[in-house]
Amino acid sequence: MEIIYAYCRFTDDLADELPAAEARRYLQSWKSMIDHRLGSSFLPAPASELSVLSEAATVPKDALVLASGVAAVVKHYGIPPRYVLEVIEGVEQDIDFRPPKSFAELEQYCARVASAVGVACLYIWGFKGREVPSQAHDCGVAFQLTNILRDLREDAERGRIYIPADELNSFGCNGDDILKGVMTPAWSDLLDFQFKRTECFYQSASELFQFLSDRGRKVFGLMFSTYYALFQKLRRNKHRLFRQKLKLPRWHKIWLLARWSLAPPRSLPIVDGATNSRPPAISPSTG
Repeated sequence: MEIIYAYCRFTDDLADELPAAEARRYLQSWKSMIDHRLGSSFLPAPASELSVLSEAATVPKDALVLASGVAAVVKHYGIPPRYVLEVIEGVEQDIDFRPPKSFAELEQYCARVASAVGVACLYIWGFKGREVPSQAHDCGVAFQLTNILRDLREDAERGRIYIPADELNSFGCNGDDILKGVMTPAWSDLLDFQFKRTECFYQSASELFQFLSDRGRKVFGLMFSTYYALFQKLRRNKHRLFRQKLKLPRWHKIWLLARWSLAPPRSLPIVDGATNSRPPAISPSTG
């Protein structure tokens, strides 16, 4: 799990901390290096790829060590390589950012930057059955939608609006209000719509709990409870989303960690209200 986290953090930093042209070049080299390690018996990466990476100030000298660690984890746990590579593809979308036209496009982005990581984690934790539960996808979407709602202002300042364009148009909203810090009635309604849909994904995601091993339930339970608590805080304080980035207080995170480490619950916060199928595609017209 530490290696998977380091890989995601490293990949994300390449996109966020470098100019677009450099970030694009380094990510391509990083993707080539990882793909090479995953697809050719983990042979050393070509020198040309390593030389490109070594020029980046944000790339640690042990990039090869990280690449080797990722390859070892993928091989040991039988993680399909495509889930690891999809993380890079999702980050590449942020560099060449194009506002999603519809929720279908946004969901695909969420699948790459979040659901793919979640599936990789499932192979480490262990799950029941031969096929990855569909709820793993919904969990990643729920988590990423929460991140998007939390980072509305920060992303808008970078010129990124992740809320689908057709929904913005339907509710009569635009990104200027976010930068002005103005919560209009239209934006309030649009956010309610976003929260309602995200709640559906959380309900479906909670069913994933039943497919996991006991060890996996502890880790997943902590992650799910933390994200869901943050989601609830965002929902209660939506009027503040344009002015600040809301976070869970440190004491709350420590309490959740202690709870799931020492006396883990037998269910998740909303598992009793979970649906038996993945959330349907919701459109403004259906509310």
